[in-house]
Amino acid sequence: MSWRGPFAACALALGATASSAQNFSAQLQLPCVTAPEAEALVTAILPETIEQLAATCAPQLPSGALLRDASPRFFARYRSEADATWPSAQRAVSRVIGADASGLLGSNAARPVIASLLAPVIVKQVQPAECPSYDRIVALAQPLPPRNLAGLLVSVWQLADARRKPGEKRPALNVCARAS
Repeated sequence: MSWRGPFAACALALGATASSAQNFSAQLQLPCVTAPEAEALVTAILPETIEQLAATCAPQLPSGALLRDASPRFFARYRSEADATWPSAQRAVSRVIGADASGLLGSNAARPVIASLLAPVIVKQVQPAECPSYDRIVALAQPLPPRNLAGLLVSVWQLADARRKPGEKRPALNVCARAS
């Protein structure tokens, strides 16, 4: 396996919000993933990320807040969609870490493992004062299919990325520019 695979996997694991991943991605240009691939990847890690967010934010939230009192059925819906989307997410991860490392992703068992590694790193960036806002986002998105929430998150990510000035730090996961 080439050196690019493990380093790209680490950058992917650190996500767009971790400064070390941003510094790394400035030194190594990772291949971009399409918006649908990014959406599949986000969908694939949503259940574990929301569970981690709930565990982190519960002490900051009032009784009755969704992230504090989410039912097992709520998480099961996200997990089912994550499992169904995993084949598309695998293609995105394979593109970033390289074909020689894609054999590690061959089974459905890889999805929860990757998600359980990514979720704490993503949620680590959450400040306690932000928990009510995250609870509101999850509550507003609850009636939507999980893929819609992932699509919204990727679209916001693309908008924020498009506003970055030249030379400004880029996210570790590079979503390809939309075709004009």
